[in-house]
Amino acid sequence: SAALNLRLNWRGNFRTVEEQNEAVLLDDRLMNTSWEELLPKLRSDPDYSRRFVTLYGAAPGRTDVLDALAIFQRSLITPNARFDRYLKGERDAITADEEHGYQLFKAFGCIACHQGANVGGNLFQKFGIFRNPFAGQKTLSQADLGRFAITGVERDRHVFRVPSLRNVAVTAPYFHDGRTASLADAVKIMARSQLGRELDQRDADLIVKFLATLTGEYRGQPLTSAADRLQQ
Repeated sequence: SAALNLRLNWRGNFRTVEEQNEAVLLDDRLMNTSWEELLPKLRSDPDYSRRFVTLYGAAPGRTDVLDALAIFQRSLITPNARFDRYLKGERDAITADEEHGYQLFKAFGCIACHQGANVGGNLFQKFGIFRNPFAGQKTLSQADLGRFAITGVERDRHVFRVPSLRNVAVTAPYFHDGRTASLADAVKIMARSQLGRELDQRDADLIVKFLATLTGEYRGQPLTSAADRLQQ
């Protein structure tokens, strides 16, 4: 569901999936390729060439390759989460504990940033409104600076794109630096840093139960975590 976000990447430095895809392809730390290298490879593949001619009327070119990648990524929508069904009136789609967690999620103020169709992803916010989550770190990385690393504007220091919470229960680790693989710990860190609130374990666990209802389906199958897939 990333294509539903206002911006892409933690720092929100890309407005479209096309922009992000090109940056990933050309970045020497990631795909480390160039159009001069990539396009001849695609054109030399008979199946790719045939499909591009059928769909775009020409052999693979930069614009059409980026368009094809973007169309695929925009298809990665995960509907039919139990919470979606609950909102549509299926009251027994979530349990009493999960509904309690939802009420806490709203009452504590989490919903101020995590809202909308993607339950987040549609605004920027400073990480550490009430407490500094970087306290105790000897050094800060470029990634820790948030949008400040792009804009150089002081008010953007430690400002990040608010992540979507869809499928959050199956997409550990959490935060821009992957500082924890525990969703309960992530909830506590957010409550402390963003809300100035220390959560007890019961409240954190109830919110985690609610967050599990945001796990959707892809092609009719429920999403699972990488760890769960390895155990299958």
